[in-house]
Amino acid sequence: MASGPVALRLLDEVQPKVTNTDRSRPKKKARYSEEMIRDCLAVIESGDIEDLFQILPRIGVLRDTRFKKPILALLAHKDVRRREFAAYAIGALRDKSALEPLKKAFAEARLLKGSGARELQVAIIESIGTIGDDAAVDFFLSALRSCGGRKQPGDRKSGGGNAGGLSQWIIESLGAIAQQGGKRSLKALVELLDHDDAEIRALAVSSLSGSYWHRPNEVADVTIQKIYRLTSARETVVAESALEALQNLADVGCRRAEEFFEEPDQAAD
Repeated sequence: MASGPVALRLLDEVQPKVTNTDRSRPKKKARYSEEMIRDCLAVIESGDIEDLFQILPRIGVLRDTRFKKPILALLAHKDVRRREFAAYAIGALRDKSALEPLKKAFAEARLLKGSGARELQVAIIESIGTIGDDAAVDFFLSALRSCGGRKQPGDRKSGGGNAGGLSQWIIESLGAIAQQGGKRSLKALVELLDHDDAEIRALAVSSLSGSYWHRPNEVADVTIQKIYRLTSARETVVAESALEALQNLADVGCRRAEEFFEEPDQAAD
């Protein structure tokens, strides 16, 4: 038997089209949403790990203001997995006012050792990217520096390659914000194209191309020229990422990227 929204839709179809019935539908839907909200609040209060992660999609759909307080309380919980849930849940709420608590939680998570510490840090980074506040760019660049986003001694021959760990998540989150129109995040990605670490440059050019997928012909000339030059980088990971970035841009209709593949010698000049 159908249940939930499907059942409500079927009931609407068989109800007589009269004024009283029409007026009752919003009330039924409101009651159903209220029940979902109360169920979510009950799960959050219970703190059951398995149930918590299962309600994340509902939290993202409902985004009820009553979720914020208990979720922030879980962000400070002694259990790392509950904090991880709270971080993802804040991202699902897309509440920009929660940016500062997330920053604080990240600083605390950086001091953790053992199981779950890395997963918590990734959850916080992804959550901040999902929220989409361009003001987070300073946090991300600082985190990138502290998480290995700089060349280490002995890395000259490898062309960098120390961008493992959290750097990928940080740069992808910058890309997520840039895709939502974050100008400072977009500028940061362009600047990272000149980073000393080859892997950082590769990650940045990949995220940068994704930032323009819905506006491919708004890529600035200086940016497209930087990507052209990176296709000739001596580090394979950078050159390949730049070529893939141009191909992705061409696939969504970027004329300058299309020109590169039509006349690659001239485009690279």
